[in-house]
Amino acid sequence: MRSIKPNNAAAEAGVMGRRQIATCANHASSGGVRSAPINGRPHLAVSAAVESTENHGDQESPVVPRILVVDDNSDILALFSKILGGGSSTSARTLEQLEASLLGVDVPEIPDQPRFQLDVTNSGEDGRAKAIAARLEGRPYRVAFVDMRMPGGWNGLETIEALWEADPDIQVVICSAYNDYSRNEIVGRRGRSDNLLILRKPFEAIEVLQCACALSDKWSLHREREVRLNELEQRIEERTRQLQYQATHDALTGLPNRTLFMDRLQQRIAYAKRHGGRIVVCLIDLDHFKFVNDSLGHGRGDQLLKTVSDRMSGCLRESDTIARFGGDEFVLLLSAPHEPEDAMQILRRLVASLSQPVVLGGQEVIVTCSVGCSTYPEDGSDANALLKFADAAMYCAKEIGRNGIQVYNDRLRGRIDERIKLESELRRALDRGQLVLDYQPQVDLRTGRIVGMESLLRWKHPEFGLVAPGRFIPIAEEIGVIVPLTEWVLRQACVQNKAWQEAGLPPVQMAVNLSMKQLRRLKLDSLVAQCLASSRLDPGFLELEVTESATMEDPEATILLMRALKKCGVGITIDDFGTGFSNLRYLRQFPVDKLKLDGSFVRDIASDAGSLAIADAIIAMAHRLNLKVVAEMAETEEQVACLVSHGCDYVQGYYFGRPVGADECARLLRSGPFPVPGHTGAASARDRTARGLQLGDSASRP
Repeated sequence: MRSIKPNNAAAEAGVMGRRQIATCANHASSGGVRSAPINGRPHLAVSAAVESTENHGDQESPVVPRILVVDDNSDILALFSKILGGGSSTSARTLEQLEASLLGVDVPEIPDQPRFQLDVTNSGEDGRAKAIAARLEGRPYRVAFVDMRMPGGWNGLETIEALWEADPDIQVVICSAYNDYSRNEIVGRRGRSDNLLILRKPFEAIEVLQCACALSDKWSLHREREVRLNELEQRIEERTRQLQYQATHDALTGLPNRTLFMDRLQQRIAYAKRHGGRIVVCLIDLDHFKFVNDSLGHGRGDQLLKTVSDRMSGCLRESDTIARFGGDEFVLLLSAPHEPEDAMQILRRLVASLSQPVVLGGQEVIVTCSVGCSTYPEDGSDANALLKFADAAMYCAKEIGRNGIQVYNDRLRGRIDERIKLESELRRALDRGQLVLDYQPQVDLRTGRIVGMESLLRWKHPEFGLVAPGRFIPIAEEIGVIVPLTEWVLRQACVQNKAWQEAGLPPVQMAVNLSMKQLRRLKLDSLVAQCLASSRLDPGFLELEVTESATMEDPEATILLMRALKKCGVGITIDDFGTGFSNLRYLRQFPVDKLKLDGSFVRDIASDAGSLAIADAIIAMAHRLNLKVVAEMAETEEQVACLVSHGCDYVQGYYFGRPVGADECARLLRSGPFPVPGHTGAASARDRTARGLQLGDSASRP
């Protein structure tokens, strides 16, 4: 090896040249030797590859990197053994001392030279055999130093090709004093590779050592990257499986969802069409689940749904499928029952299982279900038809008493045809001018004056006649036309209220109901502002009513929406208060003005102590929160007098007026205040008759 002479410029250039060689080796390792700088300068350190460990029981021991040297010169093999085989690094220390002398810095503490397990051979054939054996042992070579000229067998290039066939990851250093092959020639023959480095003979010990460290570290980093890549691929596969499961299963119950159920149903139908067979589709709806969910809370409701799903799954065969479509709606697919009675036996067992008590939070709850069934091929030949017919049968089961099973038949087909026609007509009702608004007065119980009107949507169809809201509003929500209907109501109500004011009538607040879908509409506040601007109605004369259950679907979002609406200057009322499961913490945060006492409490307020107590508590709570209370569905003098005595602020109901058209409302506004029972001058039936407010028993409720 060439000696290093520190007292001339050539020696200093040699030091800098070796630094460049070390730097090249670092760059070739895609990250280099991971070593900390000493006094701001890099120094040779034990590579991360050398410091790696492997488990032996509960302890970890260092893994000694393996290096292969293939050279037919025994002196060269001995030199490699001396440089890489172990012991203190006198050459490294000499280099550091030389750098200290040249650069005038302190000599740092140098750690022991990295140790390698060195295997040597004088033939390429044996080198290939060793590489194969090392890889099979699970302790492959990291670096191979290969002489380019080896007579009597493979030359260096053939050896390199054989080594890479045996182990594609091995890092190869070509050692040669000749120019047998340039790098471009090697690349032209073997293709471009970053696993190849050329080291010219004669070389310095530090050059060999730096190459060994850098390439061993590079091998380790590559292996670590592969391990991490495999782990990442496994995590991606696992996450993909999770996402696929989530996309096809209900998050709460773990049952198949609509997507998976429809896929299975379509597959079963296709199979039945080819091979014959019967399929039964059943729609299952829990009876009065909303009451349980609202009264006990959504957490208990979720617990009930999981219990129900487990019970239903336990009643089925492996070939059957039970799915949750959402809410309390489940769908059952019974495959290949030989006789209709086979399916009925399964369903009876299921209904009986669900009717057993469920303990929720220490309280025993009994939940029943209504089941509707349709059959392939008798009732339909495609999935959507079977579901539609099962749905019709299920609603029939609810109508005839719930907690039962109803099979689709021809009588139900007529009802479905009517429903389909109703849906079709409803989609065009707005354009055909068939929708109108009626208005029902809200009376101040202190003064008897009308202070508000609630707008109520009516559908006057030329064939069906006056369609009740309870009949077409649910359909409108199902088929997605409730949003444009509500927008139309909002615009018309604003225009009508402004028209009354321009006619010189006493100003009143106009109340408009908002549906759940309307509540979820983006930029609802912008729509309200547009309606107010186009009608030139003062915002203080518009009031928006939202049901208690709607506000609790997403309380945080409801708060944000209400605040945006309040910025428009409108009033907000919580409708049907007392029938849902309100969180009083949220009620305190809602920027509302009024609570509307549900008519179910008002109906029995004069005769039932429980209803009176609930009404009294709601009124007192509202007043403590600086909210006004509107009692709806007040029909008798006794009910109104009772509400007066308990401090209710406003009343809406048949006692003061049924829903009427805009012209009749204008007459009511002109006629002055009502006498209020409980105050001096209470109105008699004859007084109300004289005012044109006598109601017939046949009058329909709004």
